[in-house]
Amino acid sequence: MKNRHLIALGAMATIFSLSAVSAEPQKDQVTKTKPQSVAASAQESTAQQIQRLSYTAQNQSENVQRRVDALHQLSQFPNQNALVAVSRALKDSNSDIRQAAIVGAKPYQFEYRWKLVAPLLNDESSDVQLAALVNLIPDYTNMNEQQQKELDKIYPSAIKQLKQHSGSEKQLLLADVYRWHQDFSSAELIYQQLITNPAMATQVSLSLSDNYRAQQQDENALEVLNHAIANDRTSAQLYYSKALTLVRIGNKSEAAIAIEQATKYAPDNSYYWYLNGVLQEPLDIAKATDSFEKAYLISGAPEQLYAVCDIYVRTGHEKADACLVELEKVAPPYVIEELKNKGK
Repeated sequence: MKNRHLIALGAMATIFSLSAVSAEPQKDQVTKTKPQSVAASAQESTAQQIQRLSYTAQNQSENVQRRVDALHQLSQFPNQNALVAVSRALKDSNSDIRQAAIVGAKPYQFEYRWKLVAPLLNDESSDVQLAALVNLIPDYTNMNEQQQKELDKIYPSAIKQLKQHSGSEKQLLLADVYRWHQDFSSAELIYQQLITNPAMATQVSLSLSDNYRAQQQDENALEVLNHAIANDRTSAQLYYSKALTLVRIGNKSEAAIAIEQATKYAPDNSYYWYLNGVLQEPLDIAKATDSFEKAYLISGAPEQLYAVCDIYVRTGHEKADACLVELEKVAPPYVIEELKNKGK
């Protein structure tokens, strides 16, 4: 059930939205919204904000730091205007701008991001090279042999560069890079050292659980997450990761409880609501329907509208026809036809 829904979501994201945009949120870092972004969004629409940030990022006469800040903020708003700004900034003569543009490229799907960022693996600036590697290496296991070879060329120098920093954040990044490169034992040594720091315990626990997941040690991952939740009961990402871990273990009823907790502590995260719908459907159709509806109301994304129409059609909901009428405005005819056939 879960796989069917996730495949559908990915397919709909490709059909409806900018094909380079990832349908699933990044899981390796705790989401932090910049104060400037929050303040600006209260005064202008998202579209206006993206337009302003895109203009600032590309404005050669603008202060470098303002352009850097704009590119960082554009990582929160993947769309066509933002993509143009990021693409141009990746070729900027200023290394700080190129490095910031790599951050701005983060939300796009790997296939497209590789085309944008991979050339900077050979950048004249070692800091830009490192930023490019960090951007791409989370997808190391999904790369083809040639792509892996390109990353492996600068991997030793990147590790050496990261080892020169003693700060906890850089050490966590070093451990993550080890993990993404499948050096799990080196990663765990650092995680176990950092996890004793209360200020970093939540983020380190997420990374350590992923380190176990990558080794098919889901029971260990679950133990780490449960311990972290006991010390931080309001982290939506911990509950989200716990839900995914429980699904892999095969305990979907407990996973439904965990993802519902994630929606409680991150009520504006449309993806959490979508997954809540997926996991609640076998247990409570009404709750699942409500979750899919909330996901769409939050995001306005066509792929989320598809999820709403899908459950409406399959359950004979009174609003099914009205939903399909709305979906017809953005979906290809064959998508509508496939949904209608589900109701027969």
